[in-house]
Amino acid sequence: MSAHHDLEPAPGGDLQFLDPRQIRARRNERQKLVVTLGCGVETIEGVRPLRAFPLTCPDQQIVLLDPEDTELGVIRDLKALDRDTREAIEAELEIAYLVTRVQEIRSVLSRFGVTTWDLETDRGPRIAHVKDRADIRPMPDGRIVLTDVDGVKYEIPPLNELDERSRSWLEIEA
Repeated sequence: MSAHHDLEPAPGGDLQFLDPRQIRARRNERQKLVVTLGCGVETIEGVRPLRAFPLTCPDQQIVLLDPEDTELGVIRDLKALDRDTREAIEAELEIAYLVTRVQEIRSVLSRFGVTTWDLETDRGPRIAHVKDRADIRPMPDGRIVLTDVDGVKYEIPPLNELDERSRSWLEIEA
């Protein structure tokens, strides 16, 4: 009989949880997230963190991907990281999950298969170009999430929270 206990798990096998004491993260001069794993053994530039459960557990089960989208491992809980590392990863997550909130819809114009939304948002006036109806997603709570051609997400509040003109643009588009 051969011993199998010293074989490494196959790629794509079990999740690899990272030891929070063995992770350091910072932004470099090019604003890329740089992560060092295992007491400085491996340093990776351009790491992308993703939330496994963005709505229910945003600070737990954070997956780290290298620039080729290969999984480096999973952080069980951001709170277990040192402060600088946690802040660097949280800042990157904030960028990845940034949602612009719509306050008013000024106009909606469809031409040549693209719908152009003229919006007033919590970040000032914005123009969103939406190509596909699948990028206009109604949510169960009445909100609508638009995703424009650049991947920017816009959250439109439920109809009853919008002014009359904004509601009329949504009714035309529906």
